[in-house]
Amino acid sequence: PIHWILDWDGTLTKRDTLDALVNIAAKCKTGSPVHKEWKRVAEAYMTDYETTLGIHSKDGRLPSSISEEKALLKTLEEVEQRSIDRVSESGIFEGLTTEDIENGATNAIESGEVELRIGLTDFWELVQSRIQYQDAVSILSVNWSQRFILACLETAHESLANMLSNSINSNELDGISQGATTTGRICTDRKTRIISSRDKLAHLELLRESTLRQGKPMQVVYVGDSWTDFECLLSADLGICIRDDPMTNTQKKLADSLARVGVSCARLRGLKDAIGIPWTQDFHELRNWMQ
Repeated sequence: PIHWILDWDGTLTKRDTLDALVNIAAKCKTGSPVHKEWKRVAEAYMTDYETTLGIHSKDGRLPSSISEEKALLKTLEEVEQRSIDRVSESGIFEGLTTEDIENGATNAIESGEVELRIGLTDFWELVQSRIQYQDAVSILSVNWSQRFILACLETAHESLANMLSNSINSNELDGISQGATTTGRICTDRKTRIISSRDKLAHLELLRESTLRQGKPMQVVYVGDSWTDFECLLSADLGICIRDDPMTNTQKKLADSLARVGVSCARLRGLKDAIGIPWTQDFHELRNWMQ
């Protein structure tokens, strides 16, 4: 049996969905400076990120070993936390309800603002065809709203949403899980937050320990597209990265990282055996390779 652990933004979807989540807030809070605040928060994040990266790259050189890369990613956690704090304090999401998020996610899928990656139906059919193996599927994401992810899936792919309804591991806007109006704060508990490569790895290990078949851990296949997927891709029994042509900035950052530390990345389509961290463009290609 295989435990498929899948990233959300840029992996299951064609592109990052945070802008779509912010747009829900803007539409629900007309007259509120949501986009202005989002621009300010995004610019502050980029300045902080580039400054921190500059300080911790030796003479402008980034790491050339896996252990050094992990240490750099750990350093960047605080950049992510400071950004989360800025978003929480900005009040961008304050006052949203579960219904707002669900309706907004439905509109985002129906308008094409959020698109699922090609071949997801093919992939889902493959998992269902392996019923005798009792495969498991989970989502592991740094996204800020678990409810948003589920509502997107419910609109776009109901049967996949039904299987994943209790298997989406991501953050949530404070209050939404309790059915309350959100305070707009994110990751209020540092122990359960998912904002970094190390956080994702910790959750992958928890999933590995808790999803057993006949008392044994399952083979983990992890699929991701960004630098925050680095440690999960290396830890999984098989890590696969998603790449478009041309690559997005997020995908290129991961590709550069793996190349720097000497991890081979061949295209999955032509491989007989998966070596290193192979890459694929979509789930249709992954399904064909599996068969």
